[in-house]
Amino acid sequence: MGCWEWFDSILKEAGIEVTDENRDEIDEIIHQFIGEQAKYGHCSADWRKGRKEIQANEQMKQELIKKLRLLYLKLIRYKGY
Repeated sequence: MGCWEWFDSILKEAGIEVTDENRDEIDEIIHQFIGEQAKYGHCSADWRKGRKEIQANEQMKQELIKKLRLLYLKLIRYKGY
């Protein structure tokens, strides 16, 4: 699944099932989110630290869930799942 397996609970909360077809897109969204948060000083660029910070900050967690849901909806519409 990748280095972000610890995001399982967030993916479940977002209602997203990881498949071979959406794995790369999900990985990209998570990388982008961590990068954005680190750039603005809200979260560490270190994935382990970033994960803990996101899990501890409900606003950041909900923002990531929202982005993942939007991605998932786009995939469903685009690929006709």
